[in-house]
Amino acid sequence: MALNKKRLRQMISKDQFKELMKSLKGIEERLEILISLQKATMPKPSISKMERAVLKLCDKRHTIEDIAKETGKAENNVRAILSNLRTKGLARTVEMKDKVVFERI
Repeated sequence: MALNKKRLRQMISKDQFKELMKSLKGIEERLEILISLQKATMPKPSISKMERAVLKLCDKRHTIEDIAKETGKAENNVRAILSNLRTKGLARTVEMKDKVVFERI
């Protein structure tokens, strides 16, 4: 069962909750630093022309359908390309309002 902030607040004191949130923020900041350092030391993955074209459209606005229209590729091909880009650590899926879009990392 997932534990959300509201439920967590009910389980522990206000001071404990504040301390926990402060600790989690510190962990999140350290994790971001570690990820940045790892990316800086890793060789950049090679990508095809089509992967590059799809990656350019990973701007938190384009859906799979949008990317397929822009590139002229079938939606299944775009899904496969996005999967490759995610595997290479270059893109991620983001839920925005009522649609799923993609973001370049």
